[in-house]
Amino acid sequence: MSIEKFTISRDDSVYECFPHLCRTRSGRILLVYRESNGHVASEFCRLVVRYSDDAGQSWSARRVICDEDRSSGVLRTWNGPKIQQLQDGRILLLCDAVNYPPGEWGSEGRCRIWLRFSDDEGLTWSEPQPTPVAGICPDQVTELADGSWLLPSNVCSDKTNRIIQNITISHDQGRTWQAPKTLFDHPDYQLDEVSIVRMPTGELVAYQREDLGRPVQKLISRDEGATWDGPYDTLNPASIGMPIAGVTQDGFVMVTGRYGVPGNWRPIDSAELWQTRLAKRGIVIPKVPDTEAFVATFARGPHTAETADELIIGQGGSSVHTFAFLEPVESALATQKSEQKGAVLPLDLDASPFADSGYTGWVEYERGRFLVVNYINDDAPMAQIRGYRFGLEDF
Repeated sequence: MSIEKFTISRDDSVYECFPHLCRTRSGRILLVYRESNGHVASEFCRLVVRYSDDAGQSWSARRVICDEDRSSGVLRTWNGPKIQQLQDGRILLLCDAVNYPPGEWGSEGRCRIWLRFSDDEGLTWSEPQPTPVAGICPDQVTELADGSWLLPSNVCSDKTNRIIQNITISHDQGRTWQAPKTLFDHPDYQLDEVSIVRMPTGELVAYQREDLGRPVQKLISRDEGATWDGPYDTLNPASIGMPIAGVTQDGFVMVTGRYGVPGNWRPIDSAELWQTRLAKRGIVIPKVPDTEAFVATFARGPHTAETADELIIGQGGSSVHTFAFLEPVESALATQKSEQKGAVLPLDLDASPFADSGYTGWVEYERGRFLVVNYINDDAPMAQIRGYRFGLEDF
């Protein structure tokens, strides 16, 4: 079976991004993603939910969960939504939010995670409930054996000034939260976006993005997240972007994500093209006190422009590959690369001059058959949501 690739949502006036999926017990597949004016929402943003009852062959109309704009001068931005069905049957949609300005870049500690619940498979939603959990790009919650929730999120380390992953636990299903604990903090690593998955044998494995040139890293907990061993190298090179991990019905671990060469170089490029990229204003960082340190240290070059009030970052300086990585459980738990094994399945290539792609979600809609969602520029002027269906035999 070849990979089936199809468009789920494309609106050339809107930047559709950061999709995530869950499959409910009834078989319905829920999709959440953000609409905005760019990779950084600086003018407007919306959270959108759609559903499919036929394994992604068709999708419901957009259901806008929240709609924010900057008409008042300040925009509440919603960043990386996650959706899942809890053990008690409720659907949980969680997302980080922060006001723009300052926005999330350079002020991650000001972001907070909010929770929404649905009792009717995503048709209606509760009012958003704030939490004290700080950080951006959260994972979905991991439900522990005692019913507690484990919630990771990205913050900036006071010790190393690098992005790190904090884990916060709630013992009462999100009503109150404990003090956060740091997963790993070392000046030689930048481990940020994480996906935690429970192995069939009970261990928790945290797959993490690493921004200093390493492959996907992993940490392993054998005591329900109280302590973690690692980090350890994996065979999975897709470290530039958030990994999304899960265990398949056949007992394999699958991780979807993206890979792009760090830096800004293409064999055919020009100053004029960079000006076009910058004019899209995909990433805009306001120059305010909360972002002052970040703006001061950000490397300038053809990929940047600035005014007295803004730092603008162009996108598309390298191509972006989206793929799935599959490994057996014993490989997921192995700490040495020589003991690991796996297979890579390329899903898509964003070769657009404005490439921005590879934040994914996936479900197994029947045994051995998978649906992945991804956001990608490719042939569109703005990011679009694309789907992929394939089977185990395609690896």
